[in-house]
Amino acid sequence: MSIPTVPEDQVEAIAASGVRERIAPVSRWSRVFNTLLTEHWLIRLASLMVLGLYVRSIAFAPVYDDNVMTSWSGRLRDIGQFFLHDIFGSDGTAHSVYYRPISLTYSFLLGYLTGGAPGWGHLSAILVHVAVMILAYQFGRLLFHDGRLALLTAVLFSLHPTKVESVAWIGSSFVDGLVAVFFFTSLIAFLKWFENKSAFMLMASVMLFACAMFTKETMVFVPILIAVYLWLESPRAERISRILRVLPPYGVVWIVYMAIRHQIIKPPVGPVEYVHPTYTLANLWTAPYAIWWYLRHLVAPWGFAVEYGTKTLQRPTLLGFVLPGIGVLLLLAATFWIWRKQSSPVAGFLIFWFVLTLAPAVIFATMVSEHDRYLYIPAYAFCALVAWSILYVGKMQPKMRLALALGVIALWSGLTWHEMGYWDCDRALWSRVLEISPSNPKAQLQLALIYGNELKDVPKALDILDQGLRDHPESLKIGLVRTDLLYNNKQFDEARKGYLKLLQLTEPLPERPLQAGLQTEVRAVAASQLAVLDLAANNFVEAEHYIRTALSLAPKGVGYHSTLSRILAGEGRTKEARDENALELRLRIEQQRGAGSSAHP
Repeated sequence: MSIPTVPEDQVEAIAASGVRERIAPVSRWSRVFNTLLTEHWLIRLASLMVLGLYVRSIAFAPVYDDNVMTSWSGRLRDIGQFFLHDIFGSDGTAHSVYYRPISLTYSFLLGYLTGGAPGWGHLSAILVHVAVMILAYQFGRLLFHDGRLALLTAVLFSLHPTKVESVAWIGSSFVDGLVAVFFFTSLIAFLKWFENKSAFMLMASVMLFACAMFTKETMVFVPILIAVYLWLESPRAERISRILRVLPPYGVVWIVYMAIRHQIIKPPVGPVEYVHPTYTLANLWTAPYAIWWYLRHLVAPWGFAVEYGTKTLQRPTLLGFVLPGIGVLLLLAATFWIWRKQSSPVAGFLIFWFVLTLAPAVIFATMVSEHDRYLYIPAYAFCALVAWSILYVGKMQPKMRLALALGVIALWSGLTWHEMGYWDCDRALWSRVLEISPSNPKAQLQLALIYGNELKDVPKALDILDQGLRDHPESLKIGLVRTDLLYNNKQFDEARKGYLKLLQLTEPLPERPLQAGLQTEVRAVAASQLAVLDLAANNFVEAEHYIRTALSLAPKGVGYHSTLSRILAGEGRTKEARDENALELRLRIEQQRGAGSSAHP
């Protein structure tokens, strides 16, 4: 809405003729309303709307790994240790290839300053998301040179329901939300350099890219995205020279990051869980399905959960690979045709944006499974398309375009509010997973532990685990949790049967040798628990057999040497018992020292 004005030439003519027109006074409320409709005020109102939409999460309980991520212990001078291990490996052993020291530092500082209260973590996640929305708006102004398009894109981007996981889950905000701040600020600085060729802005972009890399390694695509922009927006004769002049500093950052990461993270030796990327033909066969999975969550943003049933194709199938693959190729062809028809460098840039930012999640879909948080940055390109369609496609009246924009905002806000409710607590979170993916083994395990350990509803927990074993008869984790639950509730006969079955399932065979990791760990635990049961029944010979089996698999297993000490004492072998007890004591001291040298609790 605008206030009508009289052209200057008409004013002069009226003055010359001596005729005075009565101009209706503008009311105070009209001036206020017009002020609120300016871009600067609309982005502020949008920030308040996003804040109001997510504010109830401040009262949510910590979920998933939030307690770990907000309760680092240590002193401020220990921050440097976060640069010496991967995101999970604070015990001195690498547990993943994820080298994210800035994310760890941020989570430590938040916990240090707030005492680790989850409400502060949730408030931090909300404020980070609001900051990302404002940065997305500023970036859009530089990219589109269209304030309305930049504003609507940023608002839709912040309200899309796929953002719930990265805002309601504190642990995801420490990575996906924080890296988006560095990502957008790096690109904003680059675009400002592109406009005025300020060396300071280019260096700022490079430094912010470094921060992004040390927050999440998938930001490796940023230099490629910058090269794409330079190629599309530069005169044909200057494309190569500009790219070669601009990219080297970004390349230096990438080389430094990879060198440090290679030096810090070493693959562990022994039975240690180690998350690392693998690429086989299964990744290729699964890629088309993964692409459509993410597109579906963008276009139809409901039915979300923190975990989904992983679909991995070991061979190409008609429904799993061929038809989805053809669909992807047709979609790419249509996108390319529209881009060429529009002759828009910005459209081409956003196409590459979507492809490059989503590529890691698609390429390694067989390892990391699908998660909505991986759409945090790719969704910007999709939201830009939706905003552009609302504002410029067709011959609609401005009022119709406004109604359509408000309708999409209202719809996505309602869906975000609904999906956020499932992040209230762990029980709601994992119940939602089973609602979406009824046979998800991780959800079955987590929900059973909640009912069994926290809510003390053992029958309900056993029902969930029994269903899990029907869905996954060979699952060692479900079998171990169920058997431990029986043992803790003094159902010793049933527990013995469970532990014996686990020993049978993990028995090494010529065609199936014992694998380091879960199989070894479960076999050691089952053997040690059988030793405890036999010790209680004074079956010392059987007990010693089982505990020595456990020790052969895990020589430093907590409590194993003390169990053997009690068995030996029961057999009258006092000296050997004292030796084992002393060994147990030394192992516990070593473990406490190892934990104390790290900032991890």
